[in-house]
Amino acid sequence: MEASALVFLPDGRGWSRFESFSSELSVGRFHWHCPGPGLLELRYTWRVDGQWGPDADGFAVVEHSGPDGELIRTGYRVDGGTPPPSAAPGAGGAPARLTLDHPVELARAFAHLRRPVGPADDPSAAVLPYPQEPGRTPGS
Repeated sequence: MEASALVFLPDGRGWSRFESFSSELSVGRFHWHCPGPGLLELRYTWRVDGQWGPDADGFAVVEHSGPDGELIRTGYRVDGGTPPPSAAPGAGGAPARLTLDHPVELARAFAHLRRPVGPADDPSAAVLPYPQEPGRTPGS
């Protein structure tokens, strides 16, 4: 079994995550922006590859950590989704789907969820902490 995820932070940073049942874990940090309608650009800055630990929240073993210059330009669309019932705050409806023309971490479709998330939620943050200001270190 394999799983992929994309996280977009409001400040233009984010990360992609790939993990497999075999314990492979790969996290790539990127800067993102939308240069035009329906167009997404991910400029990778850092990648950490290794194996996830028993709690599956982060890296147990790091096999590689270093700069990554990959650039992905892809079309995208957000489809579907139903809002949560107004009678039940916090109860979720069906999530929208983010569909990409070009695969990221071997996937083209992602559930489009909105929840509070920050750099500390990135599994690679324990390997290379985020700087206070974006762009100050290679892993930002």
